[in-house]
Amino acid sequence: MRTSLYARVAALFACGALLTAPVAGQTIPSPYRYLEERQEVGVLVGYMNIANGRFNYGPKDGTLLGVRYGIELSGPLSFEGVVQYLDGTRWVVDPGRPEGDRRIGEVAADVTTVEARLKFTATGRRSWHHISPFIGFGGGMALDASPESDLDRTLLADDRFDFGTSFFGTFSGGVRWFATDRFTVRSEGVLSLWKIDTPPGYADPDRGFPEVSGGEWLLGSAVTLAVLWRW
Repeated sequence: MRTSLYARVAALFACGALLTAPVAGQTIPSPYRYLEERQEVGVLVGYMNIANGRFNYGPKDGTLLGVRYGIELSGPLSFEGVVQYLDGTRWVVDPGRPEGDRRIGEVAADVTTVEARLKFTATGRRSWHHISPFIGFGGGMALDASPESDLDRTLLADDRFDFGTSFFGTFSGGVRWFATDRFTVRSEGVLSLWKIDTPPGYADPDRGFPEVSGGEWLLGSAVTLAVLWRW
């Protein structure tokens, strides 16, 4: 009887020792980290490729340089402002020449885009293993930033392409890597949309081009890499 009592007391002490073991030994570090900073600003570089239209006179590709600003709003939602400069090229096309011989040269096609975006982050105001995937969409303006070239002046006035100003829309997806609380690297893929106007000379019935529209909506794609400072 006394042996059984001793065994029960020993079992109670053993359970107590297990229950009072250091809690830290059972803690599992969380892969999530809350983001204290709400604003970020930085520079970006990338490459953009875009369709240049039925007659091939629109901007077609080039290097992107830009700046961006972002602020976390509520939950997964953020607001961003982006200004980019496309250092691109385009063909100068003479519609009066025979088919297959209409491209008479290549000139600079510099375009500046200004847009506002909304970004939705998969992890909200947190990072997961220091990364944060996101998608976003935005809209703004694309403006011609290059002067008329000497090659353009060899064409009839109604045959000259002028980019002018266009609506610019984007849909994007990417990931941010939080190297530190302040320093972030962001990679992103962007689909874009803008409109180019058709020079009036292409609608001349004597040219023989069927169903010439007044303008074309063109899709583009870009990849960018940004470095950002957060506060």
